[in-house]
Amino acid sequence: MTVLEYIDNVRATHQTNDIIDRMAQPATSRETEVGGTLFLFADPDEVTPKQKKWWEKVKLKCCALHKYCHRVDPEDKRKALVKKNGSYRVYLAGLGQHKRKYLADLYVTMIDLEWRYAFAILFNMFLVSFLIFAIFWWLMAYNNGDFDNLDNPKHDFCLLGVKSFPGAILFSLETQTTIGYGMAYPNADCAATLPLMYLQAVLGFMIETFMLGFIFVKIARPKYRANTILFSKHAIVNQENGQLVLQIRVGDLRKSHLVDACISGMVVRRHSTEEGAYYPLYQFNCEFSANGMGDRVFLMWPIILTHIIDKDSPLYDIRPADLSSEKYEIIVYLSGTVESTGEVCQSRTSYLPKEILWGHRFERIEEYDIGHSRWHIDFAGFDDVVYCQNIRHSAKELERIREGREALGSNLTQGFTAEEGAMSLASLRYDLAPTSSPYDNAITRSPKRERPY
Repeated sequence: MTVLEYIDNVRATHQTNDIIDRMAQPATSRETEVGGTLFLFADPDEVTPKQKKWWEKVKLKCCALHKYCHRVDPEDKRKALVKKNGSYRVYLAGLGQHKRKYLADLYVTMIDLEWRYAFAILFNMFLVSFLIFAIFWWLMAYNNGDFDNLDNPKHDFCLLGVKSFPGAILFSLETQTTIGYGMAYPNADCAATLPLMYLQAVLGFMIETFMLGFIFVKIARPKYRANTILFSKHAIVNQENGQLVLQIRVGDLRKSHLVDACISGMVVRRHSTEEGAYYPLYQFNCEFSANGMGDRVFLMWPIILTHIIDKDSPLYDIRPADLSSEKYEIIVYLSGTVESTGEVCQSRTSYLPKEILWGHRFERIEEYDIGHSRWHIDFAGFDDVVYCQNIRHSAKELERIREGREALGSNLTQGFTAEEGAMSLASLRYDLAPTSSPYDNAITRSPKRERPY
């Protein structure tokens, strides 16, 4: 029996996910893909290193300047689906037969291009149009014999002042851009002059309009508005009103805020069905609420988004001790309408297990300035957190503890001793005493700031 067949048998008997992950640790790439460690959630030592191209090997051996010129990107160490700035780390392969579909949506395809390609299209479009019409003007003058009768004052020229092909290029540029320096001009008596002049003027106007709209839309894209939306560097987990919650802080740097903004989220984890189907990137709904406003967000000041970890939460069975073993990612989306343009904008970010601080709260950054009679928001402490609780169990385990305590109370009313009732809770304990935190203030808090009031 092969390793893959054994794994299928284990799944068929409804074993836990931990057993499946532990059994699916083979050496081949196919078995690694089955184990779910090949994609973005894999640790660097779990993935087969990518074979370098020959020019990359030459560059590493013969040139040492890359060590001084290359800037280390923190995102290279984050094996995440979504970067902190919201861009996706997903590579789509095998699209060779579908590339023609991009041409069906040419305008959006051009807008999605990088800026270097956009400028290349801008310059080349005008250059090609100038050259094409320059060829037409030159052929018209050549068929009329203008270049053979340059010294003949009795010859009826179609293009006066044009004596060579570079001159035809300059005349084409002057015609399409309506510069008109006055040194060259067409003769209306030639049959092809008026149609060619009309065609270049109309097509030149269309090209200028198309390229102007292309560049303007690319500059004014609403996705750039997302750069002024801030998400906290870490997500935190603490207990509020007897429930375990996940919290994230979000703020807007601009005074013109998003209109009708709403928040949504999801958790991407591995998932196996009872029939043995395996999904390495399964999306679970993760609902967030902004204070008491539900999923509606009003970013007049930074607010804290809260996700209640209950039975419907995909984080229900996750403990603080699972940070090094669990492979999941929390992705948060903030969507709204840009007030100044009316376009829809979406800002997003993600959090890995190592970016979640358990037993912490966000430090207050809102203070009332009595001198100016206004609220003062200090963005310097936007990412600051303070330790408040010692959380060692998942929400599922805490619910079992709570049910055990309720059962203990009912047992005591029925005549059992406290020692007998406490035996059922010996394996699970929950301590909320503010003991020392594994994250000291030097790491989770910025240096103390002086208030301006």
